[in-house]
Amino acid sequence: MIGRPGIGRPGIGRPGIGSPGIGSPEPAAVADGTAPHDEHQPGCITCGDVARPMRVLHVDDARGLAVCVDEHERRETVDLGIVEAAAPGDTLLVHAGAALHREPA
Repeated sequence: MIGRPGIGRPGIGRPGIGSPGIGSPEPAAVADGTAPHDEHQPGCITCGDVARPMRVLHVDDARGLAVCVDEHERRETVDLGIVEAAAPGDTLLVHAGAALHREPA
């Protein structure tokens, strides 16, 4: 067979992509090439983290950022790129430093 070794041969290649490698602890990918995900486990399928609610303290519209606090009063700068305009007092659902959803005050 001419070509790159491991391409098109079951059981050979990168574990978790296509068929699992021999002895691989990783599951095979689903038909669309993504890794399987346990729908009963909460969180991001990439990093396992969950979005958490944070209250907006200050908004920097020019930079698209907000200073927010979580329920333990820990401050974090949050990217507002994918939510509508936020205002102090709003609650944001934040994942990986980015606001995913805004709940008005």
